Amino acid sequence: MEKDFSLEDVVKLANDIVIVTEAYPLEEPGPKIVYVNQAFTDLTGFSPKEVIGKTPRILQGPDSDPEAMAKIRTALEKKESVRTAIVNYSKSGRKYWLDINIIPLKNTNGEVTHFAAIERDLTAIKKAEEEIRKKNTQLAELNETKNKFLGIASHDLRNPLYLIRSFSEIIQEGTVGDVNPEQKEMLGKIYNASSFMKALLENLLDISKIESGKIELEKQIQDFNLTVRQQVELNQLLAKKKNITLHMGLSDIPFLSFDQSAIIQVIGNFIGNAIKFSPPNTEIFIATEKTEDGIRFSVRDQGPGLSEEDQGLLFKEFQTLSAKPTGGEKSTGLGLAIVKKLINLHKGEVGVESKLGRGSNFFFRLPIE
Repeated sequence: MEKDFSLEDVVKLANDIVIVTEAYPLEEPGPKIVYVNQAFTDLTGFSPKEVIGKTPRILQGPDSDPEAMAKIRTALEKKESVRTAIVNYSKSGRKYWLDINIIPLKNTNGEVTHFAAIERDLTAIKKAEEEIRKKNTQLAELNETKNKFLGIASHDLRNPLYLIRSFSEIIQEGTVGDVNPEQKEMLGKIYNASSFMKALLENLLDISKIESGKIELEKQIQDFNLTVRQQVELNQLLAKKKNITLHMGLSDIPFLSFDQSAIIQVIGNFIGNAIKFSPPNTEIFIATEKTEDGIRFSVRDQGPGLSEEDQGLLFKEFQTLSAKPTGGEKSTGLGLAIVKKLINLHKGEVGVESKLGRGSNFFFRLPIE
């Protein structure tokens, strides 16, 4: 087939660098360059006359990777193609990165006589990657500083807050003297506000510990269903205040390894939230079941349900959702974020199934290790 274009022009005018070298000698001084295209000159500053007859090793410098060079040398010895990333230097001494693809060229007898290297400048990409690495390092350092601050602040505030909460409760009960109805109402507000702050501080401490890697799970093989029963019993009184009925449907599941205190926190959060967001005179269904590779725990309520937008925010920190507690309860916006982190530490997964106006089903899965 007759061509109306020149393949030489394609190579000459290509944006990628093309270098052709002799196949031998591989030892010093190395194979000689026999051809370079315009893209080579544009990047390196070397004209063809300055490099033809010389070895490509004139482009190497102090940061050229010995492993990459050894990889190329091995491929050339075997007369095979090779692709890797290398560092080279321009005529002015500027360092640049290349994606280099070397292919053997054969003569009519099938003998490898030359190698062609097609090279693409990666310098801008490498600089961007380095900037991203620096930014990630800075973000990690800032996050660690934030976690330390949260830990210190939460710890230092906890004791005086506990005193405020305890003293307001003692005074409200009339233990240290008579309290009139107006004073009792104000003391109740102080107690409720301090209880909310106590929960917030405890959640902040949990978040800082988890993110800083200071929480180590104490996993033991134990009865998961027993832990569930205990948490249901503890939440019965809270449910009765809203005339909510708790139902348990616990399947026959094997003992498994988990950190009891962490899982108690997760189960308590799920059940507590279901009570908090369910209207009075409804039902909540708590269930366990065996899965193919673990167990599944779920809490299904008859509450307002969640929009798709709210579902996307659920397990993130400090999120405000459209669904509101039905009994005036308050939420720190951290509970479900902590839940997800604790389940992730167990190599499990957490999720929700919900439709607006039709209740929600929160669940998590744990593997059997």
